[in-house]
Amino acid sequence: MIRSFISLLILAVIFGTYSGCTDIRSEPNELEQNELEQNEEWVMDDSLAAYLETFEQDFEKGLENKRIPGGAVAIVKDGRVIYQKGFGVKEKGKEGAVDEHTVFRLGSVSKGFASVLAGVFVDEGVLEWDHPVSDYMDDFKLNDPDQTERVNVSHLLSHTTGLPRHAYTNLVEDGLSLDRIIPRLENVPLIAKEGEQLAYQNAAFSAIEKVLEAETETDFNTLLQERLFQPLDMENASSSYDSIRNSGNTALPHVYHSRSKGRVPVPISNKYYNAVSSGGINASASDMGKWLLLLTGYHPELISQETLEEIYEPRATMNNRRFSSHWDGVNESHYGMGWRILDNHGQRVVYHGGYVNGYRSEIAFAPDDNIGICILINSNSSYPLEVIPEVFEHFRDDSDD
Repeated sequence: MIRSFISLLILAVIFGTYSGCTDIRSEPNELEQNELEQNEEWVMDDSLAAYLETFEQDFEKGLENKRIPGGAVAIVKDGRVIYQKGFGVKEKGKEGAVDEHTVFRLGSVSKGFASVLAGVFVDEGVLEWDHPVSDYMDDFKLNDPDQTERVNVSHLLSHTTGLPRHAYTNLVEDGLSLDRIIPRLENVPLIAKEGEQLAYQNAAFSAIEKVLEAETETDFNTLLQERLFQPLDMENASSSYDSIRNSGNTALPHVYHSRSKGRVPVPISNKYYNAVSSGGINASASDMGKWLLLLTGYHPELISQETLEEIYEPRATMNNRRFSSHWDGVNESHYGMGWRILDNHGQRVVYHGGYVNGYRSEIAFAPDDNIGICILINSNSSYPLEVIPEVFEHFRDDSDD
């Protein structure tokens, strides 16, 4: 009995010593692995650092050549914000410098926020892409009652309801509420069946706000804050006129003035804050870097990869070269839900641009390659469209090496 006990004791000591010297734990799960990677100190390699230094010099020189008062850039790669910086001034003729936290208006780049927010509720089973809009809102009616019953959420977000281009955008810009605009869509003659033709919208697109409000019993701006801005720590982002005016770090818009032969600052307008999903979001470069991380799939706790893929799925073809002319050899683009999509020689690029009230914004990312960029400027210029394809070309060539 005593000998057996001693033998067991010796075995226990030997095993304990072995296990103390040898890691016999199972591999960390995905969540633990992500935490380990995030806690590791990341060191940028020399080639990337050299590229970003050159990019910065070229971008700053471009702003000066184009006489753009101020701008800001965020770049993400492989789940990290690798670059964010402000350039120039918030107001021409004054010293206040733009930094990564300076707030700009996004214009139609807001549309991507609306589609992703809708996707959050698709994940939760609150919303369905193929569910008729009229089931969510009684006031949504089109000129054809049968088409009214067929138009679904994906048609709203892809501009394929059958309405003519920019139906009642004038009423949005006149400041009418969506509650007054949406019922009037019934008076507009349709130009196509649902899903057949892309015709860009602001008023009809913004009906998604009323759909989400009806299903959640929560104001659209509150949904943006609680489900996107706050979880992503987008601390400068907002969706109201008062917010941008009172941010304390706002870039003023500029427009070209023929008499002064240059760009001059103008007041911030309250246009599109009545249709936030189409053009009413405000944000900084630091906010947009965090937003790009979600868009490239690094926040599955907020929205699933499957739903993001549904949002980026091409649903209509655009043959207008206006949106692809800056991409060498790309002759057409497509529209998903709140996003344009193009094939950059085998690289899928998802992007959108926005212009409102003397602000210009451009965002583009390659979800399969984990690279993305957002450029914000406080004047209207095509310069960001010239810069962005060159960035993708660099990283596409770099990945081929």
